[in-house]
Amino acid sequence: MQDDIVGECVIQIKRLAGMYQMGDGYQQTKEAINSILLDFNHRLERDVFVRVMVWGTFHASLKNSLIISADPRWIEAIRYAISRVKSFKHNAMASHAARVAFHA
Repeated sequence: MQDDIVGECVIQIKRLAGMYQMGDGYQQTKEAINSILLDFNHRLERDVFVRVMVWGTFHASLKNSLIISADPRWIEAIRYAISRVKSFKHNAMASHAARVAFHA
């Protein structure tokens, strides 16, 4: 289930990168990426361990989309998405570490 959602969001982000590559504005693209990621974050399970794993999967999927020979605008949009996903992943990891420390 979670992998399906990750795949769906990666496809949406790739579409946005393609639209940016074809002339859409960068700010508009960033806002749309942020919207997708926030929606994804709200749809995730509340289990912190699962959140860390899913964000890791999302990060890996986007990194596979980063083709160095691609158009610079594609790369810019995908790199932005990767940086945002990394941020969500680090937040989930911090929550996981805090939970482990609390229960220790």
